[in-house]
Amino acid sequence: MVGRGLPITSQTRLLAVLGHPVGHSLSPVMHNAALQAQAIDAVYLAFDVEQADLPAAVGGLRALKFWGANVTLPHKEQAADLVDSLDPPAAQVGAINTIVNEQGRLTGYNTDIAGFTAALLLVRPSGAKGARCFVAGAGGAARAVLAALIAGGAADVRLFNRTPARAHELCAAARAWGRVRCEVVSAEGLVEAVEGADILVNATSVGLDASVKVSAIPVDIVDSHHVVVDLVYGPEPTLLVAGAIARGAVAVDGKDMLLSQAASSYRLWTGMEAPVEVMRASVGQVGR
Repeated sequence: MVGRGLPITSQTRLLAVLGHPVGHSLSPVMHNAALQAQAIDAVYLAFDVEQADLPAAVGGLRALKFWGANVTLPHKEQAADLVDSLDPPAAQVGAINTIVNEQGRLTGYNTDIAGFTAALLLVRPSGAKGARCFVAGAGGAARAVLAALIAGGAADVRLFNRTPARAHELCAAARAWGRVRCEVVSAEGLVEAVEGADILVNATSVGLDASVKVSAIPVDIVDSHHVVVDLVYGPEPTLLVAGAIARGAVAVDGKDMLLSQAASSYRLWTGMEAPVEVMRASVGQVGR
């Protein structure tokens, strides 16, 4: 059932999140709660899509007349090449997290940029202004984070990725987005880069699998002067967030960013302001 007791029919609008893996996603919980609260005849589903199948999946959104979709790891960059057009922020970073289907024409948006900014402001009122930043990752999520940090006035950004070539490519792009010093950090320089940063961001998928006891950012060198944002989230604090808090840092996982970007996506699909507190409450009930 959807909305206020509305049955699922041929008229019910379809929304989805495409990712791999996607079983951890809280997006269906949030969006279905919002749709129900506003009596909108639509349902939001989650689809685990491997990278080789993404073109077919995005084409299926058009063929099946989906209202739209979210795109999550690891598909944000690839999906940007599969839609018909991009809004300016998405075109800038070359990654999308939201697709809107307007009469068969798919437009890609990036609401992660504003979502990350909103989440950072909750834990650092000055945001990125004047901050020395360290970002782990060089994929679609990292691109949005970097764009947000630059727009927020970061002093400099140091980027670490398992594949250095991707990090160098992203830094080169970032220099065109604003006046910021972006440097790629080697494994040998990782400790120094983390110690010297004010803001630490994990924009990789490390931590998504709670059974893997590693962190993309060395927790043992985090201290009380750091603000830590882990884009990964789950029913329990990630290893990075739990370790950072234990060492006196301010640390949050990706739920606040998820909520903020989700509200923006909801607005793009429905034309209505999202019932944010309903969405927040729905996330808080998961796992209880």
